[in-house]
Amino acid sequence: AEGLDRLLVAGGDGTWHHAARGLAGSDTALAPIPVGTGNDLARELGYPLDTARAFSAALEGRVERIDLGRIGGRLFCGVAGVGFDAAVAEYARERVRMLRGPAVYAWATFATLASYRTPSVRLDGGEADFEGEVFLVAFANTSHYGGGMRIAPHADPGDGRLEVVIVRRVSKLRLLSVFPRVYRGAHIGHPAIEVRAARSVAVTFGSPQRINADGESAGWTGPGPLAVAVVPGALAVVRAPAAH
Repeated sequence: AEGLDRLLVAGGDGTWHHAARGLAGSDTALAPIPVGTGNDLARELGYPLDTARAFSAALEGRVERIDLGRIGGRLFCGVAGVGFDAAVAEYARERVRMLRGPAVYAWATFATLASYRTPSVRLDGGEADFEGEVFLVAFANTSHYGGGMRIAPHADPGDGRLEVVIVRRVSKLRLLSVFPRVYRGAHIGHPAIEVRAARSVAVTFGSPQRINADGESAGWTGPGPLAVAVVPGALAVVRAPAAH
């Protein structure tokens, strides 16, 4: 991509995840054309889901720089998760074949919940310090994941911080009652959900857990701390014009 002003990439969040890792630190701007399952990065940057209109937006939009996150050694654009949401992403990627779009993640959530066991976790990161049993810990550079779930509605990919969303252990019935609110960002404020802001966090789980980054598998946690941090201004992107 050397020498290009902007690179139009048709796909979904997994495709853009890999493209961003290749473009990080360069002046070539990523323009996401949404034809994938979740399309959350495109949603974050204001792109319409109509392909023709998205191409037009990619050509007319303005270039800006956004932060990336890093979990372990893996860069990510939007949200990285450890625990339940990583297990959901794995189920959606490997086992859901008959559905398309956001319904994939909704179905995977219900299917994964039945057998999921909550792990213990310790977070060390200033304001993000925490210790206890959790359903999930999500590190949000952007507000959306899972096909439109507003997991961190106040996340800003240009503020040099990650929003750390902690969902404490609660009954599965209570979790199901809260789940629909995530699409509106209305889960924030629930007693079982905490949101902290941090530039870097060390995460230690009591048992091995899957790691998910932009819906892609990023391995498993090990016995030692997992480093998570923001990488300010690492990626040039094309933001869609407001008219689109």
